[in-house]
Amino acid sequence: MTADTAPFTEITGLNDPEQSPADSARPNISVMYRGDDVVVIRLVFRAGQKMPDHRAGKPILVLGQSGRIDFTIGDRHIDLEPGSAVHVEAKVTHSLHATTDAVATLMVLESSGS
Repeated sequence: MTADTAPFTEITGLNDPEQSPADSARPNISVMYRGDDVVVIRLVFRAGQKMPDHRAGKPILVLGQSGRIDFTIGDRHIDLEPGSAVHVEAKVTHSLHATTDAVATLMVLESSGS
């Protein structure tokens, strides 16, 4: 079986701390992999950077890689840090605010009903 037909995909560099410019209000966002059932995105924040209220059209899973992010859904605040994750259904408003320099992995999931 060649690499092109392998039944897996290796994705590396998910916790690389490639920062966005210091004067940027938004995190550095990099698409690391795009497949039929998932898109994997690296989010790299400097302390204080935010992703204001927004919604994803598909379910998402966000994993803490390094640092701390205040992940807010409604009036619920989740401390996203290494070893933790949050799953959010499609079209649910949420926001992120980095309380320290931080890296997170976002997976946009293809819902089973699509």
